Amino acid sequence: MTNKQIIPTNPLATLHQEVDRLFGSFFDDFSLPRLHFRNGLEAPKIDFKETEKEYQLDAELPGVPAKDVQVSVANGVLTIKGEKSSEKEEKGRNYLRVERAYGGFERSLALPEDADDAKIAATSKDGVLSLVIPKKAGAKPETRRIEVKPAA
Repeated sequence: MTNKQIIPTNPLATLHQEVDRLFGSFFDDFSLPRLHFRNGLEAPKIDFKETEKEYQLDAELPGVPAKDVQVSVANGVLTIKGEKSSEKEEKGRNYLRVERAYGGFERSLALPEDADDAKIAATSKDGVLSLVIPKKAGAKPETRRIEVKPAA
């Protein structure tokens, strides 16, 4: 073996990229979560919770320092993206197996309408990115009932 870094091929990532290429931005207008895979690295897994006054989002980012993470909001869509760098190249070592993935990642999701995206706070500790997303004062999500009629 050579000293070159081995990046495992992820068939799911390849399929995802091919579907993205075929459909382009057709699905961009839908408010479904979007997962992006690059270089075999999966989009971060998240927990999204709600309290009376705020939403809380925790994303797993093991091995990713805070300086390599960007959080942004545009048109009610929160995006977490970043880069997990490989360790320095080691001369004289031949890798027998490489299972850890490195590279860029991105995860986007639509925020609830009552989220105050101007006041989002982000912290990172022990490989977990934590976001606190306050709710807008006085905003209450409106729920309306829709009558279901039998089809003719």
